[in-house]
Amino acid sequence: MNNPTPRVPFTAIRTAVTVMNSATAPTLCPFFGKCDGIVIIDAASDSKVFHPNVCRTPQSLCDLIEAAEPDRVVCGYIGETEKRRLRAAGIDIRLGSCTCSIDELSACFQDLPEA
Repeated sequence: MNNPTPRVPFTAIRTAVTVMNSATAPTLCPFFGKCDGIVIIDAASDSKVFHPNVCRTPQSLCDLIEAAEPDRVVCGYIGETEKRRLRAAGIDIRLGSCTCSIDELSACFQDLPEA
């Protein structure tokens, strides 16, 4: 299946990472709908903004991701329904390792396996 191309040039990429908040820093969450929220890493402004996943369901997380308008998402896991929904919105989805920092995951996005 062909994935849509990113909506903006690489220099303006916005990456959403599904996270759980830990004592030291947000880390990649292995559970898509149950994560604490997403961190949007904006390459153009070099900023990181946390958006909470209040309802903690796969649907609410998809709503949150779509509202944040990222170009791509890194998650530890994603279900087939949610994957289809986000891909239909033009979002590139990759799977990351929970042992990597969110900065590492964003930086090596192109090397991560497609969801």
